[in-house]
Amino acid sequence: SCPTGWVSFNDRCFQYISSKKSWADAEVQCLSLGGNLASVHSEDEFQFIRSLIRSKDPAENAAWIGLTDCQKKGTWLWSDGSKMSFTKWNTGEPNNVNGGENCVHTTQKGWNDISCKDIYAAVCALNSDL
Repeated sequence: SCPTGWVSFNDRCFQYISSKKSWADAEVQCLSLGGNLASVHSEDEFQFIRSLIRSKDPAENAAWIGLTDCQKKGTWLWSDGSKMSFTKWNTGEPNNVNGGENCVHTTQKGWNDISCKDIYAAVCALNSDL
């Protein structure tokens, strides 16, 4: 089961963070809650996260997920250490505009790489206690 304020899906717990902040600050907030920025491993999880965002923000503005290539350019890693087994890049992404897009937010259609310093809402995830 999930802690209060978290929503269960696929043996994990998810929480939408409405306060907008940088990718790193969003990850720190997720860590403080016991999780990480959300990793996404299937179309089902992508659609679940999309519906979670929509339930809190009907405009479905972009929100941070836990994908970054800040450690090594072009090598995308999930902040929770899980393997990248699924991708949902928007058409033409990742495009690393001006060489400065090293973090990923999720939009209505899929993922976009964007500057880690930009501020967005976020989705955190943690493993539920089985």
